[in-house]
Amino acid sequence: MRVFLSLLLISGLFLSCENKQKKEALSASESAIPLDLRPSAEKHPIMEFDQPVVYLGRVTQGDSARYTFHFKNKGNMPLKIMSVNASCGCTTPKWSQDLIQPGKKGFIKVTFNSAGKEGKVQKTVTAYCNTIPADNTVAFKIEVIK
Repeated sequence: MRVFLSLLLISGLFLSCENKQKKEALSASESAIPLDLRPSAEKHPIMEFDQPVVYLGRVTQGDSARYTFHFKNKGNMPLKIMSVNASCGCTTPKWSQDLIQPGKKGFIKVTFNSAGKEGKVQKTVTAYCNTIPADNTVAFKIEVIK
């Protein structure tokens, strides 16, 4: 019984730390948004991707693969990408730096370096924007062969 309670307590602490870190990251990106671009319930951008999950096929180990995720601002105010983070250092993102006006399109280009990878791989890329919620995630799947 003591072991169970100890494990329960430790897992609760771990989860609370993880949630706190995510909240701090989101809070930092929200404070970086200029006042005139801060979203509200009535007025906010909506980042809608053409394809939020893609399969890039096969790549030989050591080669790179590239893909461009296209999105449209379906909201009623300009969309600003504050930062973009990949789930791993093997993926490098580049993105639209300008404001994306309502109805207009933007992009996130990713380059995946397969060095040291093998088999089926899935990576995520998260864009932090002035959307509600601030995090917008896309993913790609790829198979690395020797």
